[in-house]
Amino acid sequence: MLGRKPASAPAALPASDQTADTAPPPGPEAKIQISYSQPNDFLDTLSLTKYSGANTLTTGPGGSSGTATVVRFEGGMPVWQIDVEPGMFSEMPLGFSSKNYAVSEVKYGNVPPHFVQSIPDIGPPEPLEPGHFYIFSVTRKSGSISYDAVKVNGDGSLQAYEADPRAGTSFRLCCNLPADFTATPPPSFVDSSPPPAAADPALQSPDAPGP
Repeated sequence: MLGRKPASAPAALPASDQTADTAPPPGPEAKIQISYSQPNDFLDTLSLTKYSGANTLTTGPGGSSGTATVVRFEGGMPVWQIDVEPGMFSEMPLGFSSKNYAVSEVKYGNVPPHFVQSIPDIGPPEPLEPGHFYIFSVTRKSGSISYDAVKVNGDGSLQAYEADPRAGTSFRLCCNLPADFTATPPPSFVDSSPPPAAADPALQSPDAPGP
């Protein structure tokens, strides 16, 4: 999971954790922390989806942690995905250890060793965009899936919360979401000027024919 407070850009990962042909995208940086509750479990797929806006649906008790909020995200475009290297399962040697695949941290745009990037097809992903929202999805070999919702602030700092999927593009975020987390698009322009007045017959040209 990502930290829940806005933070400055974190330090880059060691060079050994970066592939030679993939450079991290410019702009705000994000690191996703990955934990495992089952022995010999490891990362299978990590994906990131971008959203243009968010709306609060409901709020309610979040247990001892405070208040949880259900948020519906608008849009939805996959911008990055990495998967465990192809053929790994069929080529496991005797006494296989999952430690090489049980990565504990992934930096956005950096592909860890033993993994491959499937989205985008070529080159690094687009930079994280201020004013937009992102959902990190982590799928483990055991089938366990976890989610984090992230908002990129205008200054490049991040707000991140644990997320549980609901219907459609809705997620339950925990906990104590600030009121300014959600964003709505500006209202469409509406012409508020009064309609033109009807012509006054008394002001008609003298040459105009009478009734």
